[in-house]
Amino acid sequence: MPDSIHSGHRERIREQYVKDGAESFRDHQFLELLLTYAIPRRDTNALSHLLLERFGSLEGVLTADIAQLTLVDGVGENTAVFLRMQGDLFRRLLLRRAEDRHGRIRLNTPAAAARYAVALLSLSEYETVCAVSLNAKKEVVFCDTLQRGSLTEAQIYPRAVAETALLRRAHGVLLIHNHPSGDPTPSEEDAEATQAVQAALESIGAHLFDHLVVGGSCAFSFSMHAVIGVGGKQADVFSPEEYKARRASPAAQRDLLRVMEPYDQ
Repeated sequence: MPDSIHSGHRERIREQYVKDGAESFRDHQFLELLLTYAIPRRDTNALSHLLLERFGSLEGVLTADIAQLTLVDGVGENTAVFLRMQGDLFRRLLLRRAEDRHGRIRLNTPAAAARYAVALLSLSEYETVCAVSLNAKKEVVFCDTLQRGSLTEAQIYPRAVAETALLRRAHGVLLIHNHPSGDPTPSEEDAEATQAVQAALESIGAHLFDHLVVGGSCAFSFSMHAVIGVGGKQADVFSPEEYKARRASPAAQRDLLRVMEPYDQ
């Protein structure tokens, strides 16, 4: 009889989802329903709580490594792949928003680049370095993942960025990496890496349009020396000091005009 009890519960939460939508669900309920499609004939309520406790949030569950997911009792490889696919699908849909009707992505302003960078790396739990090759129209030619490091560090190798630019025949490059802590404030090492990459690209006749450091729904832009928040429809711009204080100012509004202006060259 336990199977029929679980089946009835599954049916009830599915009916609730159809009737009231995802907004009526708490995170553990949403994950519980999601798990019913990967794990047949088993109560998934306890497992949903266990996963949220282990990875900290729904986002953490859906962006966790497959190998880490399978370490949780009750999660097999098929279930781990199913969960991770949800996170990857969400990220792909975010990136699709940047495409025009011809499927091209133009990143010609810091604001546009910040939105792309956040969509690309905000869900990554490990520090990751990407080089986005752009043509003369500032359209994305290719996005290469150059390094995937630890929770706190990934090395930026200027030579690797330059080699990638040559391989992709890039007019210029957007260098992007993330801080899994959620704080986009750059370190001294980030600033030094920016200068080294810029010199490496100049030596081959290419440009470094920007280096963006992603943290949560924000990205620090080295070209603007400002934090650009892209969580809403319109970008919010803060100086590093203002970002830390989390307060708006008239200066931030003036900066907003600048981040909408095209990159030079």
